[in-house]
Amino acid sequence: MYSRELFTTLVEIVRLPSTSGHEDHVRAYLQKRLEHLGIAFEVDEVGNLIATIPGEGPALMLNAHMDRVPPGLGHEPVLRDGVLYSDGKTNLGADDAAGITIILEVVRRLAEQRIPHPPLVLAFTVQEEAGLCGAARLKSRPWNVRDGLVFDNAYEAGVVVSEGAAYEAFDIVLTGRTGHPGKDLSRTVNAIEIFHRARYPHGSLADDRTRISIGKITGGVSRNAIPAEVRIEGELRSFEPLAVRQQYMRELEAAFEQAAREMGGQATVAFSPHSQGYHVDENEPLLQVYRSVLAARGETLRLRPTFIGSDTSGFRPEIRAFTVSTGVVNEHTFDEYVPLAPLEQLVIDTLAVLERWRSGSQSEKGV
Repeated sequence: MYSRELFTTLVEIVRLPSTSGHEDHVRAYLQKRLEHLGIAFEVDEVGNLIATIPGEGPALMLNAHMDRVPPGLGHEPVLRDGVLYSDGKTNLGADDAAGITIILEVVRRLAEQRIPHPPLVLAFTVQEEAGLCGAARLKSRPWNVRDGLVFDNAYEAGVVVSEGAAYEAFDIVLTGRTGHPGKDLSRTVNAIEIFHRARYPHGSLADDRTRISIGKITGGVSRNAIPAEVRIEGELRSFEPLAVRQQYMRELEAAFEQAAREMGGQATVAFSPHSQGYHVDENEPLLQVYRSVLAARGETLRLRPTFIGSDTSGFRPEIRAFTVSTGVVNEHTFDEYVPLAPLEQLVIDTLAVLERWRSGSQSEKGV
C-alpha cells in the first residue's frame, strides 16, 4: 500500500517538464510546497534549491536531483496495479521524481505529525544527469551538515550503493581533408576512416571493473563529400585505481592520434572528470542507523557497487552521503516505471532513521 499524498505528489512532479539546465518548473513547484510548510529555502548560484529545517542533534542532508534526461516531457503517467508507467511518449521522469517525492512526503509527515527530528538540509540539485554539476558546487560548511541520504535509482528499492565508479567523459575531434569522392582522392583524408582505423580500448575490461564506451558520433555534411571532421563523445567508468584509469586514458589518446597521423589527419582528445568514485565504509554512523532500522522490521541491509552515477559522488568525501535506491526500472527510456509501495516503505524507513539519528545524539548527551 501507499498513501494518496505520495501518489499525488509523484504524479504532480512527472507532469512537469524537466531536463538538465531547465529545472525551472520543478524548482518552482518545490518552492510552493516548501512555502506552504513554512520551510526556509534559498537558490544558489547554479540553481540548486536548499531548504533548512531546525531540529535537535547533528544535521542530516536529504537529497534528490531535479533534472531528467531528454526528452523529459511533462505528461500524464499511467497507473496499473500499483506501478506508475510513462504514457509512452516520453521517459517517466521517476529518475528522480521518486527521490523528490520521498523527501517531500517525509517532510510533510514530520510537520503534520509533529515528529521530533534532527536539523535537516534538503538539497534539490540541478544537472545531475549532465555530470553532477549541482552537487559538485554544494558544500557542507554553510549548512553544517556532515552526513546524508541521497535518493536516486540504482537497484531495487532500499538497496544502498556501497561503491560508486569513477566517471571520466572524453571528447574526440578527428580532422581530415574534404573533397569530392568522384575526383582525385590523393589529397583527401576521410575523418570517418580515421575513426575506423583507431585501435582503442573499449567495452568491458578487467573482469568488468572498467567500462569504456562511445555514445555519440557525428561527422560529415553530405553523401557526396569526403567527411573532414568527426566528433566523438564517450565515457570511461571504472572501479580501478587512478593510475590504471590514467593508463586507459593514455591508450585512448594514443590510439586516435596514431590513426590520424597514419592517414595524414589530426586528432584532439580531451578528458573531463565527472567523478573520482567513492567507497562507503560499513562503519559509518548513518549507515549503521539505516541497518538498524531495516533489522527492526526483519530486513537485511543490501550493499551493491554500481557504475551508475549519482549526486553522492559529488558530495563525498566532504559529506558522508550514500545513495538509497528508489527502485526505478528502465530509467532513461520510454519504458521506465516505478512501483509505489516500495516508495512508501522508503518514506517510513527514512522517518525511522531520522528518529534514531536524533535519539542517538540525545543519548550521547545524556538527555
